[in-house]
Amino acid sequence: MNFCADIFSAMDIDSEMTLFLSSFVAYVILQQLRKNYLSGKGNSPKQMHSDPDENHIQDAPENREADNARYAQIDKALRVAFDSEDYEQVLKCWNAIKRFSQCPSAHLLQMVKAMQCCNKGAHFIVMELREFFKAHPKSIDICVINDILEPLARRLDDAQLVGLIVRMLPSINIVRDTRTYEALLAMHVARKDHVKAQEVLKDMKNSKVEFTPCAFVAVLTIAMQLKNFDAVLKTFKELKPSWEVRSTWAVSPFALQRHKTSIMTQIVELACQQRKLHQLLPALEGMAVPEEVASIVQAECSTWTDIELGTMMKLLQKTGHTSQSNFMQMLKKCLDTRSNPSKAHREAASDASTSEGSRSDSEGDEETSNSDGAQKCGLRPPAGLAPPTRH
Repeated sequence: MNFCADIFSAMDIDSEMTLFLSSFVAYVILQQLRKNYLSGKGNSPKQMHSDPDENHIQDAPENREADNARYAQIDKALRVAFDSEDYEQVLKCWNAIKRFSQCPSAHLLQMVKAMQCCNKGAHFIVMELREFFKAHPKSIDICVINDILEPLARRLDDAQLVGLIVRMLPSINIVRDTRTYEALLAMHVARKDHVKAQEVLKDMKNSKVEFTPCAFVAVLTIAMQLKNFDAVLKTFKELKPSWEVRSTWAVSPFALQRHKTSIMTQIVELACQQRKLHQLLPALEGMAVPEEVASIVQAECSTWTDIELGTMMKLLQKTGHTSQSNFMQMLKKCLDTRSNPSKAHREAASDASTSEGSRSDSEGDEETSNSDGAQKCGLRPPAGLAPPTRH
C-alpha cells in the first residue's frame, strides 16, 4: 500500500487527468464492442424490447427476396443433380433446401430414390420423411404420400419401405384414402401375398372406403389366384359396368385388349374346371367375348347333356336374354347337332365340298392365268403341262 501511495503521490494533476480520460475512452470502446457483438447475436436489449411486428415489416421484404433467390438456386441444383444421376449431390441439396420455410415436397420422391441409390436403409428413409412431415405439417396431405407410395408399390423390392411408410401415417395425423389402398392391393397382388391383401380388404370395409374399379380388379385377381370361383363371379359382376373403361386397367394401351382377353379366359377356364360355367354365362351375356373365350365356352357346352343345355337356355331366357343372343344360338346349335346328326353331317359335308370346289376353281383359274401369261410373254410351258390345242 505504501508503494502504491508513493507512486500516486509522485504523479501530478495532468497525469491523473490523462489516466482518467484514457480509462473513460476504453470503457466507451468496450461498451460499443459489446453492443455490436450482442446485435450480431440477435440478443441486444433494443431487439429484445422492440416490437417484433415492426422489425418483421422492416426486415421481411429483403430477407424474403434473399431466401427465395437462394431457394430457387438450390432447387435448380437439385434437379440438375437428379437428372444427371448424381445422387450424392441430390442429398446435399436436399439437406440445404429442407431448412427453408418453403416446403420442397415436390422433391420427396427424388430424395427417396437418391437415398436408396446411396444405400440408405428403409428405416433411415422413413425417419427422414417423418422429420420432414413434422417440420411442414400444414403442407403435407395424403396426396403427397400417395405420390411417394404408388411408384414404390410397383417395385416388389420396396415392399418393406412401403409398409414402414404406411405404419408411419398415424404419427403424422394422415389417414389413408382410396388411392393408398389401391397401391397396397396392387403390391400385395403382385407379390401374391394373400394374407396382407385380405388385411387391406378388411381395413377398407371397416373404414367404409369405396371400392373403385381398380380395387375390384385387384380383388378379382386375388380370387383367381385362390381359385375361389364364387368370389370371382361376385367381383366380376361388380366390375362388369367398368370392364370397357380405360382407367380400370393399369396397363399400357397397346397391351389392354390382350390383358382383358387373358383375364376373361382365366375366368372361363376356372368356371369350366369347377363345372360352374352355367353360373358364369348369364354374367358374360352382353359383353364383347373374344373368339378364344367363345371357343372354350362352346367346347364345354358340347359336353353337356340335352337336359343341361335345355335348362341353361331356360335360365338365359329368364334373365332376359333373347334367342338371338350369342350364347342362346350356341346352345341351340349344340341341341340341333344332337337331335339331327345326319343333317349336321350333310351340312358339314356340303361346307367341305363347297370349300373344295372353290379351291379347285381358284386353282384352275390360277393355272389358266399363268399359262395365258406365259404365252403372252412368249414362253412355252414344260412338256405335259401345256393346255390342249383347240381345233
